[in-house]
Amino acid sequence: MPSSHDLFVKGILSNLNEAIDFFDGSLPESITKLLQLENLEITKETFIGNDHKESRTDLLYKIPLKSGSFAYIYLLFEHKSYYDPKIFTQLLEYLSKIYNWQFINQDNLTIVIPLVFYHGEKGWDLGENFLDNFPVESTPIEFHRFIPNFAIQLFELKRKGKAFQTRNLALRLYMRMIQIIRDIPEEFKIHLKEIYISLREEKEFAKRIEILRNLLEYLNRVRIDAENYSVKEIVQGIEVEYMNVLDKIRQEGELKGKLENKLETARKMKEFGDTLEKIKIITGLSEDELKENGIF
Repeated sequence: MPSSHDLFVKGILSNLNEAIDFFDGSLPESITKLLQLENLEITKETFIGNDHKESRTDLLYKIPLKSGSFAYIYLLFEHKSYYDPKIFTQLLEYLSKIYNWQFINQDNLTIVIPLVFYHGEKGWDLGENFLDNFPVESTPIEFHRFIPNFAIQLFELKRKGKAFQTRNLALRLYMRMIQIIRDIPEEFKIHLKEIYISLREEKEFAKRIEILRNLLEYLNRVRIDAENYSVKEIVQGIEVEYMNVLDKIRQEGELKGKLENKLETARKMKEFGDTLEKIKIITGLSEDELKENGIF
């Protein structure tokens, strides 16, 4: 199963607005000025095999160029507390798959920018080119022209580094949470409170609920001491409205849990051969709800 870090980042960057603002803030200006970021599309393709999906996730974006062509940005998220020196050879494999996919699905090959999102505790020192990890010095110069090479666009979110700069409040808070998630308890509590204070900048109540829910889900999945950070205790004195937000999230969670229990009951009843009418009476679910969830 993908890790909690993977799920969180993939959820963030599967949102068009967040993805556009992420690339606007993480790619060099020399590249962004050539892209029509506002027309970014997210593809449904994935190029990571089963042997890697526990440690990494990938996303592929198609972005038109102002010249009339377009580029693909392949984002690989590396979340481990250590990095894997094989990442360049694995990227070479993924790039080969993407170009082969292009060859099959379009008229010509187009540029692919491999962007590595690194979130490890150890600083990145693998360089930004395939050749940085190849023993060129011990290889006769006559063979150098046969060595494949490519560059990566590295985005390293350092724990003690600068906060990600963007006008997109949700993206800024999500990135900040990723940054502080490994902090020691005392520091984490201080930084978490700062995030909750910043959330007040979001004036739309529904959006505020969405952001807070995502932050809390990530916190609860990643930190084994998550229960020590009572949100009500941390935000006490900041804003009374947070209590309403938290209550709404709790109520939505309870309703979702009840629905899932009813659906599970319905699935078991169907397996035992019970009729649609009996299942509707026992579970209280409508025929539409049963069909929407694949029971019938």
